[in-house]
Amino acid sequence: MTDKLRRPCTSCTYCRVVGYDISRSNTACRRVLDRKGKKCKGSISSAINIGDWEECPSCHATGTSGGETCTQCSGAGWIFVRGMP
Repeated sequence: MTDKLRRPCTSCTYCRVVGYDISRSNTACRRVLDRKGKKCKGSISSAINIGDWEECPSCHATGTSGGETCTQCSGAGWIFVRGMP
């Protein structure tokens, strides 16, 4: 059985990419979004509260499902849920 991945501590306000470096909070994301080099216009937000994250129901926080990268959580193992209904 694959070990569970650690819970992220940041999330982009636009593209929702997860991160593990809290020192990046309140900085521009700038993640490349497409092959043309378009960069994300969001910012990295702190997400350290327990209620900010839920274990991915598809991969159970392992990041893989059926031997491949989990598509529901993009391999992070966790889903950012703050503010979700």
